[in-house]
This record gives sequence, C-alpha cells and structure tokens, in this order.
Amino acid sequence: MSEINEDTHRARRRAVRSAGPPVEETGSGESAASMSAVAKGFSARASALGAAAGPEDTATAGAASTSAASTVPDAEPAEGSRVDLGTSSAETAKDADEPGDSGQAGETKAGGGRTRVLAAAACALLAVAAVIGAGWSVMAMKSVDDRDARRTEYSQTARQAILNLTTIRADTAKEDIDRILSVASGQFKTEFDGRVDPFLNIVKEAKVVSNGEIVEAAVESDDESSAKILVAAKQTLTNAGQAEPQTRFYRFRVTVTRNGSGLSASNVEFVG
Repeated sequence: MSEINEDTHRARRRAVRSAGPPVEETGSGESAASMSAVAKGFSARASALGAAAGPEDTATAGAASTSAASTVPDAEPAEGSRVDLGTSSAETAKDADEPGDSGQAGETKAGGGRTRVLAAAACALLAVAAVIGAGWSVMAMKSVDDRDARRTEYSQTARQAILNLTTIRADTAKEDIDRILSVASGQFKTEFDGRVDPFLNIVKEAKVVSNGEIVEAAVESDDESSAKILVAAKQTLTNAGQAEPQTRFYRFRVTVTRNGSGLSASNVEFVG
C-alpha cells in the first residue's frame, strides 16, 4: 500500500512539474488550452493508478486531479487580439466607402479651378464683344459722317449751279455766263455752251437784271459718284420793258456728278 501511495505522489509531482507555474491572467487563449490538456492528462494517469491502488487511493487521485484542474485559470483573450464590438461591419464598410477629407479637398480645389477658368473665359468673351461692338459703332458713325459730308458737297454744288443760272446782269453778262459754265459738265454744259452768244445778246439788249435766291435744297438720291438734288429757287427780274420787278419761282432737279476735277452739274431739269 505504501508503494502505491508513493507512486501516486510521484505521479502527482510529475504532473505538477509538467504543468509548470500557474498561467498569468494576461496569457493568451492558446496557453489556457494547453494547461487544460495537461490537467486532463494528469487526471487520466491518476485514474489509472487509482484502479491499481484501490478505492481509497482512487478517491485520493481524483481529489488531486480535481485540485490540479481547478488551478487552471479561465482563458482570457490577449489584449492585442480583443475585438471591438462597438462598431459593426456595415458601419466599417460605410466608413471605407466614404471619401476622405483629402478627396473632398481635392474635389473642392478642382471645382474652384474650373470656376476660375469659366469666369476667365466669360470675361474674355465679354471683352471681345465689347471691342467688336465699339469697332462697329465707330465704323457706323464714320459711315454716317462720310455720307452726310458727301451729301453736303452734292447739295452745295447744286445750289451754286442754280444760283449762277438765275443771277445775271447786262453789264456783267460775260462774267456771269463764265461763272455758270465753271460748274457745268456733261449734257448741261453742252446745251448751254452752244447758246452762249444768243443768250448774251438778249441779256444786253433787254438790259436784264436778275437776282437769284435759293429757297431750299434736298437730296433725292445719292451714291459715291453722283446725286440728284431738288432745288427750289426764287428769281427777281427787271428789264427795259417792265417798270416793276417780277418775282418768279422755279424748281429744278440737278444731277451732280463726281469726276476727276471735282463735283459739277451735269444736267439741269425744270420740275413743274
């Protein structure tokens, strides 16, 4: 019996030495599992020895086995391997899907760059439109000014031609006729030039004194090379056969032509 007890004590000491010191609370789950396996092995060996020693020794071995098993602490997860249960996998996936602050900053910067480019392009278009509008306005004003200046020249030439034609005196008849021919051209000059001598004789014999006055003149039509001008004139006429001066009113259509020497009256027509 003493030999069996001795063998039991030796087996118990061997089991304690194999189990090693108690597992610390900070140990990993794997160490706790190994300690449990050692305890189970110890219980198995004690049971075998108890079967050989008898009921009393078996109870003693069982108690030792229970004592050894109770020395194994509950396994706790390692500090580094703890799982945070406060955050679900869905929330983690959502956080992963959301763009970071750096992405939002990049998009904001890119959007600001596009806005600046669009603003610069709009300013450039407005500047070009303003330049074109200003250029068009200047050209339009210049065109109007040129047209007005041209019409003024046509009108002045027509007025001078009719004033010369309606103003003549017997004592200055030759100079008056030359003045009429100085602004004449084309058909008008040809017709009047062929009647200079008969006209000069009539003026001198009748002692004609005629004073002309331009009442109104207007441009009927014009272009770069010619114009038709309507002229209203009044003539005060005296001669040797009339004691009182006579007043006559005429309306003429004068064609003014631009040629190499300037403007001249190329045709004169009476308008009723």
